[in-house]
Amino acid sequence: MECYAGLARIYDYLVAGVNFEAWIDYLEEILRHFNHHPRTILDLACGTGNTTLPLARRGYQVTGLDLSPAMIAIARDKATKQGLAVDFFTADMRSFQLEEPVDLITCFHDGLNYLPDYNDLERTFRQVRSNLTPGGMFVFDLNTIQWLAGTTSEVTVVDEPDLTLIWQSCYEPLDCKWEIQLTAFVREGQYYYKFTEKHREYGYTPEQVYLALQTAGLEHLASYDAFSFSPIHSGSRRHFYVAQRS
Repeated sequence: MECYAGLARIYDYLVAGVNFEAWIDYLEEILRHFNHHPRTILDLACGTGNTTLPLARRGYQVTGLDLSPAMIAIARDKATKQGLAVDFFTADMRSFQLEEPVDLITCFHDGLNYLPDYNDLERTFRQVRSNLTPGGMFVFDLNTIQWLAGTTSEVTVVDEPDLTLIWQSCYEPLDCKWEIQLTAFVREGQYYYKFTEKHREYGYTPEQVYLALQTAGLEHLASYDAFSFSPIHSGSRRHFYVAQRS
């Protein structure tokens, strides 16, 4: 089955409460703080374009990349309907290559947590460096191990007129792995489309992130508790990292 094909059908419903414009507001605060003024941007793990399209609306020349063709198809459709000129393409962030390097690469909404081990994290960072202009920046977030470990294992049911969602998650401390089993029934005309998918996120310590950045040839500039300029701490739910190709 195509990766995340089922999730793509309901993804925008699941994140309907997320203020993605505020995410880009925060990104621009970070860029101003470091006096970085990008013209070209690559948005890794862009999904259905929820962080890519706000960048395009603000005048950046932006490209979106995702592993899922279904996600990319939805993102392209949204861009067309909004009259936005955005390039979207399907690729693995561990091995992608752009025709031209960009001034800024982003990876938001825990896209990097989907990488299954440290070597994948390092491979991705190497690709980021090779696709950045000299002095280009890399801004990304990760769900923390503490937050992943604290998620409940209870079964959750959401029953709406046009869809029913059933999921249960568990956390495996040995691998720092959070897993969710999702079953969904989505109305399509007179019928319901059913799918079952298993999704996994993996936790990485700040020390692992710093080492992977250094090994990949990226300079770590800052780490923040999400949506602030405060240092990361043990109670953080999400960390933001800022790095640069020297």
